Formats: sequence, C-alpha cells, structure tokens
Amino acid sequence: MNNKNFDEIINSVKSHNNKQETEDFLKQKLNPSQTKKLQEVMSDRSALEQLLSTPQAKALLRKFMEDKDD
Repeated sequence: MNNKNFDEIINSVKSHNNKQETEDFLKQKLNPSQTKKLQEVMSDRSALEQLLSTPQAKALLRKFMEDKDD
C-alpha cells in the first residue's frame, strides 16, 4: 500500500460516524486475507493490546487524531 492510498484510508476512516461504517469501508479496501486477519486481531483483546502498543500503531493513532484536536 502506498502513502497516497494510506492517507486516503485514514481520511476516509476519520469521516465515518460509527464503527459499522468504518468496518464496511475497511472491508472494501482490504483483501479477504487482510480482512480476516483484522477481524481476528480485533476479537482478541491481548493481540489488540499488543498491536496497539507498537510504535507504528501509536503513530497511526496520532495521525487519526490530528484533525480531532483542532
């Protein structure tokens, strides 16, 4: 995934008003294997906590929150 696609996904996810809209959007953008892996991680609390503790996830969360702080 290139930076342009990544930025498009981030901006689109920011604009969705609820969890279901976000999930539907991500399912459209991810291939079936990626969707399955995302669902597995989202349903496993310890895997999710481990993922969210990485520097990459923290940077991604900061990017999601950029416009929310303004």
